[in-house]
Amino acid sequence: MKSSEERPREADMADGQSSESAPAITQDEVRAMMTEESIWSYRLRKFDPGVQLGRLALILGFWWLWWSETIWDGWDSISIFGIQPFPNVNEVFRASPGATWDYLVEFLPESLFWQDAYVTMKEAMIAFVIASILGVVAGIVLGNFRRVAKIFGPFIILINAMPKIAFLPLILVVYGVGEMSKVVLAVIIAFFIVQVPTQAAVSLVDPDLITVARTMGASNNQIFRMVTIPAISPAILGAMRLAAIMSVQATVFGEIFASKRGLGQRLITSANMLDYNGLFAIVFILAVFALILNGLIGLAEKRILRWQVGQQSTQVVSL
Repeated sequence: MKSSEERPREADMADGQSSESAPAITQDEVRAMMTEESIWSYRLRKFDPGVQLGRLALILGFWWLWWSETIWDGWDSISIFGIQPFPNVNEVFRASPGATWDYLVEFLPESLFWQDAYVTMKEAMIAFVIASILGVVAGIVLGNFRRVAKIFGPFIILINAMPKIAFLPLILVVYGVGEMSKVVLAVIIAFFIVQVPTQAAVSLVDPDLITVARTMGASNNQIFRMVTIPAISPAILGAMRLAAIMSVQATVFGEIFASKRGLGQRLITSANMLDYNGLFAIVFILAVFALILNGLIGLAEKRILRWQVGQQSTQVVSL
C-alpha cells in the first residue's frame, strides 16, 4: 500500500494540467458553433412582426373609436361606485380626426408655430439637463455618505412631498413670465425623479463587488468608476427617461399658467376658444416630441449598457 507521500497530490496534478495550454479555437470552429441566420432573417426577427401588428391594431382601434365618435358618446351603463368613467361629451367639446389633421396642415408650415415649438423644446431640454446633472450628483453623494443622507434626507423627503405646482405663482413673481420660470418649475419637478432612484441604486450596490475590488488593490476612485457607475447606470438612465417626459409636461403646464410664447400658450388659447381640434393637434405634437426624446435616451442607454447580456435594459422605443 502506497504511503501518502508517494501519492500524487491534487495540486501537483492541477499544476501539470495548467501547464498544458489548450489549443486556440480557430475562426472556422467559431463559425461552426454559431447558428446560421441570413441577414433578412435577422432583420425580420429584430422587426418582430407580431409586436408591430399589435401596435398597428391599437392605433387603428383608437382611430376607429375617435372617428366613429364612440369615444365621445360614452357608456352610461358603466358605473364605478356611482361614477361614470365614460360620460357623454357635449358636441361643442368634441374633436374629430379630420379637423385635427386640417389644423396640423394649416399651422405646421407657419414659422410662428415652429418658433413656439422651439421655445417649449428649449425650455424642456434645459430643465432636463440641469435636473439630470443635479439629481445624479445629489443621489451619488447621498447614497455614498450615510451621515450626509441622515442630515438632508428628511428635508429632501419633505420638499419632494410638497406639491411643486403650488410654488408656480411665487416662481412667476421672482423670475417673471419668461422662459426662466418654466425652466425652474421643470427642474424642481424633474430633479427628484432622478435623485431618488440614483440614491437608491448607489445604496444597493453589491458590497461583495466593492470588497473584491478593494482586495485587488483598487482605489476609491477606481471603485467608483469601475463598480459603482456601471451598477447604477441602468437606474439613472431609466430615471432620466421619466424625467425627460416630466420636463416636457412641467414646461407646458407653466406655459399654460402664464407665458408669452410656447405650445402651452397655444394650447390654452385653443381651449379658451373651444377649438378642441387644435388642442388635440398640439397635444399630439407634444407627445411626438416626448417620444423622440425618449427614443434618443434609449439609444444612449443601448450604447452605454451594451455590456449587459439582457435585452430589457437596452430596450429602445422603436416604430
